Amino acid sequence: MYWMYEMGQARSSARAVTDATKILFQNPLNPWSHTEFGNRSAAGCELFERTTRRYGKPEWGLHDH
Repeated sequence: MYWMYEMGQARSSARAVTDATKILFQNPLNPWSHTEFGNRSAAGCELFERTTRRYGKPEWGLHDH
């Protein structure tokens, strides 16, 4: 199980590259940002970033009695 956790940590560099690519394609000064290719690339990068983000455990407010 530990190797699976380590593989998850390796995603952080991929997430950084993906985030930079998303910013590049969302920049209004970039001519590619006004094309279908640019919009889809930015959307795909955002999808990858959101699905690989680490989320904290929510507080459910359940108490053991």
